[in-house]
Amino acid sequence: MLRIALLFLALLALPLKAATVTNLYQAQVALPDTDRQSEQAARKQALEQVLIKVSGQSNIVENEIVAKALGSSNQYVSQFSYANREGQRTLVLTFDRTRIHTLLTQANSTFWSEQRPSVLVWLVEDANRSRNIIWDQTNSELARRIKSEGERRGVPVLMPIGDFEDVTAVSTPDIWGGFVQPIAAASQRYQPQAVLVVRARQQDNGQIALTWQLYSGNVEQLGRNQVAPSEGRNGGETLTSVALMVDSVADILGAKYAVPLGGDTSSQLAVVVENIQSSQDFFTLERMLTDLTSVAAVNAYRIQGDRVEFTVQLLSTEDVFQRELSQDSRLSAVTTPVVEQYEPAPQPEGMIRATDVSATGEPVLGQPSDVDVSDTEQLNSDIKVETKPAKQAAVFSWSNSSSAAL
Repeated sequence: MLRIALLFLALLALPLKAATVTNLYQAQVALPDTDRQSEQAARKQALEQVLIKVSGQSNIVENEIVAKALGSSNQYVSQFSYANREGQRTLVLTFDRTRIHTLLTQANSTFWSEQRPSVLVWLVEDANRSRNIIWDQTNSELARRIKSEGERRGVPVLMPIGDFEDVTAVSTPDIWGGFVQPIAAASQRYQPQAVLVVRARQQDNGQIALTWQLYSGNVEQLGRNQVAPSEGRNGGETLTSVALMVDSVADILGAKYAVPLGGDTSSQLAVVVENIQSSQDFFTLERMLTDLTSVAAVNAYRIQGDRVEFTVQLLSTEDVFQRELSQDSRLSAVTTPVVEQYEPAPQPEGMIRATDVSATGEPVLGQPSDVDVSDTEQLNSDIKVETKPAKQAAVFSWSNSSSAAL
């Protein structure tokens, strides 16, 4: 019960790192006819959508292995049903996650987990000789399209709520002019992992012109002009233009956060973290490591004073793992990687079990343990676990601050 209580308190202290995307392996597509050919085409389209969403790559369908698999989409389906959307009959398909992962691995593609960066969208619409900020509750077809396309790509989209704090922090000219500091200041309260600034100009012919900048990084760095944005322009029909913009944004984020599958991977690494001052620090760190998309499982190898040694089982390469670690400002490297030889561990007096990633992609934390943690403010016991790391990645110092670079 003590461990559960400590875990609960630690989770309450976690900073907002990412949003959880639901229905990652599900797609709903229009079904114009009831004949077998139309349904087969819909199944192929749904599989394309899921592969794009899971891989984070809009061009995944160009892969030869994936293109071949699209011809036999039925083998990847685990569940299907029929529904209606806006008066249109649709086919709702859920695909088997294991088969999808196997296919992406065979294709040497990438995997983007359910934990994804939230994107705060600052949108100004120029229409009828008037420019206005589009807030979350604004009746805007353009905003609805952006949210819908974000859902299609598995990108969590946030719109500012437009309360007194928002309207006094940032103005329409600030957003239209791309002034970074007021945008960053207004974004801070939402703790997004990316900020998308969109200027939309309605054309006389009913079409639209979109100009956008994507800042993918820490909001504080954005305010100090330390983040160079990705930029783009899209024009034409509203639906097509928004889809192209969101595809570009999702591809950029996917390239940053998705982990490569296939190829050579390191089986396990030892990660040493110093300055762990409390049980809450330990659980927060353990959860942070488990949430990394390159990590399959985490074991506490040894706890001695304020120093914790973990064995980390990798899903991807060591380089990807190191890059993910470097994006969290709570960790700072204190030494370069070294290789240590460990003596055989004595019979353990207690054990902290592995933290695994479950089939749903959620970490399973806080398995029952024989460790008696009597002091919630200081971990000062010396606990040895029989699992031995093969290679030490680095030594880090921990600082449990409320902000983390991504």
